Amino acid sequence: MKGGANATSQGSATKTAKAKARSSVIGLWPALLVAIIVVSLWYVAANWWGLPKYILPSPELILQEAIDNPDSLLRNGWVTLVEAAVGFTIGVVAAVFVALLLDSWRFLEKGMSPYLVIGLNIPIVAIAPAVIIWFGFGMASKVVVAAILTFFPVVIYTLKGLKAADRREVDLFSVLSASRFQELIKLRMPSSLPFFFAALRVASAASVLAAVVAEFIQANAGIGYLILTAAYTNDTPRIWAAVAVSAAIALVFYGIVTWVERRAIPWHSSVGG
Repeated sequence: MKGGANATSQGSATKTAKAKARSSVIGLWPALLVAIIVVSLWYVAANWWGLPKYILPSPELILQEAIDNPDSLLRNGWVTLVEAAVGFTIGVVAAVFVALLLDSWRFLEKGMSPYLVIGLNIPIVAIAPAVIIWFGFGMASKVVVAAILTFFPVVIYTLKGLKAADRREVDLFSVLSASRFQELIKLRMPSSLPFFFAALRVASAASVLAAVVAEFIQANAGIGYLILTAAYTNDTPRIWAAVAVSAAIALVFYGIVTWVERRAIPWHSSVGG
């Protein structure tokens, strides 16, 4: 009997896994369809309408650029990836620490909240030059810029999530004489995870943007540096190839965050699809 039950359970698990895999593949079709339409329209605009290469290079020219110069794209893409990844990690850790601190100290939260909103809305191009002056022309300044752009959305949404616990559940913890630490670990932090991951999805792509913007200002390597040098020589296919690499890095970051989210909070409606 036990063997039959185990076999039935394994069969059900296999069917569930296959169903999820099919659902994931089907879910990719809308994005693939949009990509096909955009590239097709791009091809028509570049070739049939006779637009000059320096205005809009055709997709095959960009692909040829990537094939002819893979080393340059990969080398500079790796620099940007490292800068964005390190900055993203530092920004997330700092944001979670600050969010927990503000949540536990109401007076400090009220004092800091307006400045967090201001920090969220400061254009990165306005502070990147100052950061580069403070931290030098190397990788450290790009990491700091990426960390800053990551920090503000994560701290704001994490703090909001910590306060999103159901009021009845908070009252229940109070009735059961749970400590504030127990309430934080077992109720408030789990309740904040959907907000936290929503911020991570935004910040993961923003960290790549921040690193590229900082490279525009001063760098000797990275996607921003590659785009800038290509612009000086009007090498539009190389510019678009570098932009494609930057977009690919951002998509990888976004995909990793989404993958972690699906496994961390499978119970939440936001990951039900």
